[in-house]
Amino acid sequence: MRPNASITLTLVFATFLLPAGGCILHMDGWWPTANVERTVELEHPLEAGATLAVGTASGSIHLTGQDVDAVHVVATITAHAASEEQAQELAEQVSIGFESSGSRLEIKADRPPQRKRQSISISYQIVAPRQIHVNCNSASGSLNLTYLTGNVEGQTASGSVEAAHITGSVNLRTASGSARCEAVREGDVHLGSASGSVKLSDAMQIGTCDLHAASGSVRATSVEADSIRMRSASGSVTLTDARAQTVDLHSSSGRTTAEQIDCTRLKAESVSGSVSVAFVPAAPGDVVAELSSGSGSVDVTIPPSFAGQVDLSVGSGSIHTDLPLTIAGSIKKKRIRGTVGEGSGRLSARAGSGSIRVR
Repeated sequence: MRPNASITLTLVFATFLLPAGGCILHMDGWWPTANVERTVELEHPLEAGATLAVGTASGSIHLTGQDVDAVHVVATITAHAASEEQAQELAEQVSIGFESSGSRLEIKADRPPQRKRQSISISYQIVAPRQIHVNCNSASGSLNLTYLTGNVEGQTASGSVEAAHITGSVNLRTASGSARCEAVREGDVHLGSASGSVKLSDAMQIGTCDLHAASGSVRATSVEADSIRMRSASGSVTLTDARAQTVDLHSSSGRTTAEQIDCTRLKAESVSGSVSVAFVPAAPGDVVAELSSGSGSVDVTIPPSFAGQVDLSVGSGSIHTDLPLTIAGSIKKKRIRGTVGEGSGRLSARAGSGSIRVR
């Protein structure tokens, strides 16, 4: 362990008049505030396959994997207080260290008690061995994790979470901010945001892919998985270039779109928005597809080899189909039921208020 510390001091006073020279002013009520920044560097050996854990109450965490055999940490401590002396004293009382237990290594920070109008934030820049598992969290700050071969888990209450070039499972959560992941292989992917967008791209050999947002759009591109599940309570859901056994898409308030899809079972729905699905020509002819829109149109392009049952119905709108349907019984204005060929596929489409188009 090699500590190395440097201190940068910044003092800003609140005043009623701006000086002619142009200073940067910061007011906490009518109280002057001083900011002191202190940098600490640490290093600790870590074997491949171990778990590295790090957390901060306020601050960002950036971690990247490299071909090294030790963890190198640069911690930036920022203390805020009413005076320069108080801020410096606060920063100097923060202690950064390592705690090891079996194959788990944790980066820990001991903070002094903070009085009124005092605060401490700690951000981390970390270089670690590539083949490790990572668990990190921040109460207020962004997370960025890259170039790792192992399982990655990150959570923040306020800030974005990002992971890229990961071989292993990825689990990212944020209460307020975006969740993004790209270039992931050989694991499960779980991304979630309570208030922000969710995006996944270039994910191959994935088991379970689960993406959800309470308020924001959900997008995925170039995904190969056993199962894909995407949800948005308030925002659009878009899936492009995907191969899976099962695909399940839902938007409570927004458009649901799936393009270049190859799967055996698909469910796509929107409570308030249109639904558009296009299968690739090579998708199986016995695909089972269930599409529904409470308020919007439904448009689907099925595989050329599709054969099976078709059931289309609208509450208020029209039905158009290019399929060579064999109709059993009478044809109704708001519902069409029939078969295409003699296969075991099934296409069901419902539109409460909108038209249906099948190509």
